[in-house]
Amino acid sequence: MIDPRMADRRRAVLERGARRGIRRALILLIAVSLVAGSIWLLQSPILSVSEIEVTGSDRRDVREAVARAGIEEGTPLILVRPQRAIDELEALPWVRAATVGRVFPDRVEVAVDQRIAVAWMWASGSYAVLDLDGAVLEYVSSIAAGAPVLQLGVQRLEPGELHSDPAVLGGIEFLAAIDGVLSGLELRQQGGELAGFFDGHEIRLGRPVDMTAKAAALLAVLADGIPSGSLINLIAPARPAVTP
Repeated sequence: MIDPRMADRRRAVLERGARRGIRRALILLIAVSLVAGSIWLLQSPILSVSEIEVTGSDRRDVREAVARAGIEEGTPLILVRPQRAIDELEALPWVRAATVGRVFPDRVEVAVDQRIAVAWMWASGSYAVLDLDGAVLEYVSSIAAGAPVLQLGVQRLEPGELHSDPAVLGGIEFLAAIDGVLSGLELRQQGGELAGFFDGHEIRLGRPVDMTAKAAALLAVLADGIPSGSLINLIAPARPAVTP
C-alpha cells in the first residue's frame, strides 16, 4: 500500500509537469500564430505596393527597368529589393544615378538623375546623342534641321559608353555653351585642331581647351556684326580676330 503522502507528492509532481507542458504548448502556439500572422500581414494587400512614384524622368525605359526589378502594383513591399532596381536603372544609358526606397505601408519611391542631351555627333550613318560628360545616350537616324553637329571622325561607341577624346569633350562643351543659338553649326577636326562652320563663316578654335570662353567670345563677336563669310579666330578667346 502506497503512503498517502507519497501519492500526493507524486500527483503534485505530475500536475506541475502537465502545467509546464501546457504553458510550453501555449507559448509555441502563440509564437507560431505570431509568425504566421506576420508573414500574412507582410504579404497581404495592406503592405503591398499600391503606388510607384518616379521622379526625375518620364522615359518608358525607366518604368520598364523598375518592372524588371520586380516592382509592380501588388508586389509585397517586403519583397521589393531596392538595390536590384538601382542596378537595373543605372544600366540604362540615360540614367546617371538612381535611388530607390520603400515607404511603408504601400509606396515605392524612385528618384532618377537623368542625363541631358546637349550635342549630336555624326557616327557611321547615324547620330550619337551625347550628354555633357561625353556619354552616348542613344543613336538616332535624323536630327532637327539646323541642329549643331560634331563631325569629328572618332571611334563609334555603344550607348552607355563615355567618350574620352579631348576633341569630343571640347566640342560638347562648346556646343553646350552656344546652347543652340547658331543654326547649322558644325565642328570638325583640322590638323589636330577644332574648327567650326556656319552660315559661310569659318571659326578657328585651336586645341579643345577653354571652350566655354571661346563660345562666349564667338557670341560677342557675332553680336557686334561681321561681314559674310568671315574667318573668326578664337584660339585666344580674350583676343578674338575677324578676317573678312
